[in-house]
Amino acid sequence: MIKKYALIIGLMCIAPALYAQEVKDIQVRGVRYIEPATVISYLPFQQGDTITEAQRNEGLKALLKTGRFDAGTKITQKGGVVTIDVQERPVVTDISFEGNDKLETEMLEKELRLKVRDAYTPTKLQKDVDRLKAIYQRMGMYSVEIQPQVNKLSDNRVEIVFQIDEGKKNYIEDIEFVGNDAFSTSTLQEALMSRTKRWWRFFTSTDTYDPDRIDYDKELLTRFYVKRGYIDFEIVNTQVRQDPETKDFSVLFTIKEGQRYRFGAAKVKSKLARVDQEELQSQVAFSMGRYYSADLVEESVQDMTEALGREGFAFVDIDVDLKRHPGEAVVDVYFNIKESPRIFVNRVDISGNSRTLDKVIRRELRFVEGDPFNTEKLRRSKQRIENLNYFSKVDMKPVQVANARDKADVQIDVAEKSTGAFNIGVGWSTYDGALFEAGVQERNFLGTGNIVGVSGSVSKKSNEIDLSFTDPYFMDLPMSAGIDLFRLSRDYTDDSSYEWHTIGASLRTGWDYTEHLRQTVRYTLQRDEVTNVEQDASPYIKEQEGKTVVSMIGESLVYDRRDSAIDPTEGYVTSLGLDFAGLGGDAKFVRANVSATQYFELMEKVVLSLNGTGGYIVGVAGQDVRIDNRYFLGGYTLRGFASSGVGARDKYTDDALGGDWRVTATAQLTFPVGLPQEFGVRGKLFIDAGMLGKPSGSYDWNRIDYSSTPRVAVGTGLLWQSPMGPINIDFGFPIRKEPYDKKEVFRLNFGTSF
Repeated sequence: MIKKYALIIGLMCIAPALYAQEVKDIQVRGVRYIEPATVISYLPFQQGDTITEAQRNEGLKALLKTGRFDAGTKITQKGGVVTIDVQERPVVTDISFEGNDKLETEMLEKELRLKVRDAYTPTKLQKDVDRLKAIYQRMGMYSVEIQPQVNKLSDNRVEIVFQIDEGKKNYIEDIEFVGNDAFSTSTLQEALMSRTKRWWRFFTSTDTYDPDRIDYDKELLTRFYVKRGYIDFEIVNTQVRQDPETKDFSVLFTIKEGQRYRFGAAKVKSKLARVDQEELQSQVAFSMGRYYSADLVEESVQDMTEALGREGFAFVDIDVDLKRHPGEAVVDVYFNIKESPRIFVNRVDISGNSRTLDKVIRRELRFVEGDPFNTEKLRRSKQRIENLNYFSKVDMKPVQVANARDKADVQIDVAEKSTGAFNIGVGWSTYDGALFEAGVQERNFLGTGNIVGVSGSVSKKSNEIDLSFTDPYFMDLPMSAGIDLFRLSRDYTDDSSYEWHTIGASLRTGWDYTEHLRQTVRYTLQRDEVTNVEQDASPYIKEQEGKTVVSMIGESLVYDRRDSAIDPTEGYVTSLGLDFAGLGGDAKFVRANVSATQYFELMEKVVLSLNGTGGYIVGVAGQDVRIDNRYFLGGYTLRGFASSGVGARDKYTDDALGGDWRVTATAQLTFPVGLPQEFGVRGKLFIDAGMLGKPSGSYDWNRIDYSSTPRVAVGTGLLWQSPMGPINIDFGFPIRKEPYDKKEVFRLNFGTSF
């Protein structure tokens, strides 16, 4: 009996081998558009292999998985011959659209996964219909109807026509809030990306309903409150209703604000040995008594992580714990520092960059393969890639490596966007008159990250042309290098009875010492010319007529701690510039310029800025400073006074002679004027002060009006980021001046690009 069962089991074990046969030939029948060799390449076996029935079934599954064949496809074997009878799916020969008036055909085609010459399947077609609907819905057209029509043609071909009824746009009629006591409804509406329907919003689509945008609005609303100290803030509910008649939407946020907290104590607790507690405590970016801000806590974590990294602690994790004071609106912040798991970056995978070179993205990373994994460096790397402004989307996430607990891959997925720009602009100012400008710039030339541009402008008093090239990572080093070619002409006839022309080139390089400190060094070679001096000009102007070659090396050092370079509300920026002319050429001088600006947000959207500048130039090797290198004061440098309206002036010709040093100071308050924030209109109050030194050289001071006393002006105005471009309106009123100074009460500058 035992021998009988053993025989049965043995036969069962060798049965698959008994049915295995060698493949001596593979024949493909029924193909029209696909080469037989292509069909065979899909199989998991080839001629000469020995296969079983199970392997033939795997081959059939592989063919069907390609999506190019119907279920009627069969694989049979007789002797050593494998026969594949295929039933090809229909081939798409044409795709067209009807009824798409608001969206261009090219835009819709890019979203399709089903392409001409692909195999047609109803599943692929339905997915494309869903994609097209999603595009229309992102544009606010939720009434869209899309019916695909499949027309069968001869020879197993089909053409597809997407018949589209776009309907009308579905707008956001109203955005309301329940539970907002600290901030008005209008203030909270400005914090969101979504906007309500208004007639002036024809330049934007943010007033159309998009559920993804509403989700983002929730995040923005939370950030708005937490940044301002409301750490208990909560969105209780979000209701979206659609009007049955207009089909427009209303959005209602029900929120719970909680109380507003101030910072209490900031305490650093470390489980790491040999850590300088005082050094870490100095990295705290906030002070006791200030309103709580999540941004300042995050900045503190970043600074502590970098400080620990400099001390050799690669594997650290900083947890933030908030301890509320019972009965008080005060919160202590505990930074708990501990050693994190020892995880290393295994591999960095980048996808989605069909145009941009991998190295352009990799050089923005704060880590490389093999480095200790650090979440703060991951966050900073993502931010740096986003700051390139080459991509509409940047996703970055770590993935644990299988069978390697101490390693993680970093996957980066990007979506590229256009990086080229062509601008044509017009403008007008009280000084230059009408202005026309044009320019072309590519910020990611051939995907290398290099910046190439050419621009030109012409106005009543000036014309200019510039060509520039910048490599932000010269020779793959963390330093930029570039060249500028320029030609500039300015008419100073009204101010000083002469015209000035210059042509030249500049080489420059720059690098970052830290995230906030940047150094730039440049060499400039240019030829300046003072020409067309009027017959009745001052003799001190006439003696300046002629050409001068300037060979100059210079540097600038900028330390920037502003919260935004575009629209700062807090922080400060300082700069120091030094130039030396005399490495050949005719002009020989040393020049120094300094500036500093501090910003204070006194209340929501009310910002006080304090600015000071100073400049000094001195001739060397016995030379006096020429007029085209001197400082002038007035106009945009001292509102309330005309351009070149302050300083030494010839009594008889009224020509401004400039000076060898200049000091200015400004206090300016900007504030909302009650209009919606998207209008971009802000009011301002300012007080400007300035002094201008004497010009170097020999002068008959009996014919020169000059005083180094400070000039002061107060004023008001408007800043408007209009659809036509930025418009700057100033009304300045001198309250301390000299009789010979030139006033300018009204000053207007505006420009537009299209």
